[in-house]
Amino acid sequence: MAENGEDRSREDLTEEASPHRVEEYRRKGMVAQSKELTSLAALLATAVTTYTLSPHIGAQISDFMREVFRTDLSSRLDLGSGHILADYLEKSVKMIAAIGLPISAAGFIVGILGSFVQIGAIFTVDPLTPDMEKINPLSGFQRLFSMRQAVDNIRLVFKMIVVIAIAYFLIKAEVLRSPSLMATAPAALFGVYGHAAKVIFLSMVSVLGLFGVVDFIFQRMEYSKKIRMTKQEAKQEHREREGDPQIKARIRAVQREMARRRMMSAVKKADVIITNPTHFAIAIVYDKKKMAAPKVVAKGADFLAQRIKKVAADAGVPLVENVPLARTLYKSVKVGQYVPRALYQAIAEILAYVYRLKNRTL
Repeated sequence: MAENGEDRSREDLTEEASPHRVEEYRRKGMVAQSKELTSLAALLATAVTTYTLSPHIGAQISDFMREVFRTDLSSRLDLGSGHILADYLEKSVKMIAAIGLPISAAGFIVGILGSFVQIGAIFTVDPLTPDMEKINPLSGFQRLFSMRQAVDNIRLVFKMIVVIAIAYFLIKAEVLRSPSLMATAPAALFGVYGHAAKVIFLSMVSVLGLFGVVDFIFQRMEYSKKIRMTKQEAKQEHREREGDPQIKARIRAVQREMARRRMMSAVKKADVIITNPTHFAIAIVYDKKKMAAPKVVAKGADFLAQRIKKVAADAGVPLVENVPLARTLYKSVKVGQYVPRALYQAIAEILAYVYRLKNRTL
């Protein structure tokens, strides 16, 4: 688990990390993962690959050794052939590469998959960026004797003691039964010890797997505590993410004022203002060439209704009182929406009346 270099008191970290903070840490490569589980997965992959390829590996080694032992190296060297050792060296290197590359590749790939399963896909160069705090001798000395390092050292020593103890008792049990195998044929003897080796290996893997799971849980808990936030940090992040409440309120007030101005401008172009008459005022406009139905371009209640009526009166827009229609329009139709079909007849009658006053046709 990567360190972030922050010096914050644990008592102050009372707030859970926000999703934004978790993502920010991930972008910096600061994640929680158990390197023990990753190493164990790589070890298992190499062991399984070795076991699977063991017949082929044995055949390769046997063929090479037969070739070496069948060759009279002394006579070949006496004849002045200086390339014989180089030839065998080249063959041995190729054989080692042919055996080692698949095993190494399996461990490498499974190790990467082990990390991917724990932390997902992350690509960042932040951990590679030089950090003076990390190379500061004083900071390094403090980390060396920190409580976290002491806990890690205790865990490491305990794990080593447990692993060595289990290995000792398993091997001791096999050694004690060795005298009874003296009369066993060599081929059968190899089978017995091969089985014992598998038992010891699987026992070690089980113990290391248990330690890996515990380490994974421990790393997750430590990481969760590490990225916690103080109340001040939580407030600051909220301001940065959501914006200052006062600024947001000011922006909303400005937006409302701009909407009112646009609405008042639309009132001047309305065909009629329907009122109730004191509480509500709704401005209606209709252009039969461009619109499918009459549209509400402004509406208001109480003080805003009085402003709408004043602007309309100054612009020469007629006001028509219709209490039920005004209430219905105010409650059911938003500014910019068309009048619902159920109100067509009532609106048509009012528009017809207004158009007769203006000598227009509906």
